[in-house]
Amino acid sequence: MPFLRAVLPSACLLLCSLPAQEPTDAPDRTPSDFVRFVTVGDGGHLDTAITTYKKGGVELLLFGAVHIADVACYQALNDRFTTCDVLLYELVAEPDHRPTRDREESGFNPVALLQKGLKNSLELAFQLDEIDYQAPNFVHADMTPEEFADSMAERGESMLSIMVGMMTAGMEQQRKQAGEAAERQAAGEADGDKKAPPAFDLVSAFRKGEGRHLLRMNFAQQMEQIEMLAVGGKDGSTLLEGRNEKCLEVLQRELAKGRKRIGIYYGAAHFPHMERRLVQDLGFAKTGHEWLVAWDCKKRPDAKFDRELVRARQRCRDELDQLGKAVRAFAAANGRDVVPTPAQLAQATVAEPARYAGPLQDPWGHDYVVRKRPTGTRWEVASAGQDGVFGGDDDLVLVEARRGGLR
Repeated sequence: MPFLRAVLPSACLLLCSLPAQEPTDAPDRTPSDFVRFVTVGDGGHLDTAITTYKKGGVELLLFGAVHIADVACYQALNDRFTTCDVLLYELVAEPDHRPTRDREESGFNPVALLQKGLKNSLELAFQLDEIDYQAPNFVHADMTPEEFADSMAERGESMLSIMVGMMTAGMEQQRKQAGEAAERQAAGEADGDKKAPPAFDLVSAFRKGEGRHLLRMNFAQQMEQIEMLAVGGKDGSTLLEGRNEKCLEVLQRELAKGRKRIGIYYGAAHFPHMERRLVQDLGFAKTGHEWLVAWDCKKRPDAKFDRELVRARQRCRDELDQLGKAVRAFAAANGRDVVPTPAQLAQATVAEPARYAGPLQDPWGHDYVVRKRPTGTRWEVASAGQDGVFGGDDDLVLVEARRGGLR
C-alpha cells in the first residue's frame, strides 16, 4: 500500500499527545523534549533527540526521526545504529519489509510527490533513501497494512478524520499563539525566541540566492510547533499510540531474547507517549539526552544561483565517484587495513580497476583525500570544497557504499 506508507510519516509529524509538564532535555528528568529549533545569528538548526533509558543491565535508546533531513544526519544515525544489538524501526508494511534506494513507487501518490518536492526545494534527503534498512540488526516493529486498517476500523478512524483533526488542531494552535502574542504585546513584553517566522517574497528571495535558506528557516522553525499538535480521542489514535503498542510488543520480545542494547527509530512525535509507557509502566529510567542536527539552517549561498559553481561542484562529484570506485577495487584486492592516497591509486603499478585515471586535485586546486570513517570500517573520498578547508559547509564527501547501494 504505497500511499499508506507515504502518508503515515507526514501525518505523524503533525500528531503528538500534549505533555502535562514542560518538556526538558535534562539527562535524568521527564517528559523529554524530542524536537527543537535553535536560532544562531540569521540561521540556526533543527535538532532531534537521542534519549537513553536503563533498566537493570539493559540500555534502550530512542532515536527521533524526521523523514527529510540533511544527509549528514542519516549518515550519523546509520553509524550509531551499528552499536545496537537490535534496532527496531517504524514502517507500516509487511513483516520485515526493508526498503531499498532503488525501490519502485507505483501509481499516483500526491503525498510522495509533496515529500519529494520538499526534499528538492529544501536540498534535503529522504529517510528511505539514506537509512540502511538492510543492516542485519534491523527489526521491523510496526503494524502491517492489514493491522493498521483493522485498528482504525475498531477505533472508528479514517485517514480523512485524521487529516481533519490535523487541520483543526493546527487552527486551534494558531489561535492560541495569536492570543498569547496579543497578551504579551498588551503587557509590553517581548516575544523572545518564539516569534513567528517572518514573511518574505519567495520569488525575490530565489533571485537573490536566499530562497532555500529562507524556506529551510521557515519550515524548521514551525516544526517544533507542529510536534505539539494534539488529535485523537481519549484512547489515543492508531497512528501514534496504536503503532507504539505494536513497537513495545516487539521490544518485549527482544528483551526476552536477552538483548542488552536496543535502539528504537521512530518519528519523534511518537516518543512522548512511548516514553511514558517505558518509564511509568515498564520500569525504565532516563539516563541521557543528546541532540543531533537534522537540518543545518546556516545561511549559505545557494549553489544553484551560481551556475559556474554548480558546474564545478558537479565535476568534483564525478571525480570523487571515479576515485571512490578505484578505492573499492583497491580494498577488494588488498584488504581494508591500508588506506591508499589518490597519488598511489594513479600509479601505473596499480592493477585495473583499482587504478585512478582522474585528476589528483579538485576544481579549486586542492588535493583529494581518501580516509577512513570515524566510526566503522568504511572509507570515504573527500574534497574540501571551494574554500579549501575541511569541516565547512562546502565540503564534498563520497562515502563507501553500504549494502543495497546506500552511501
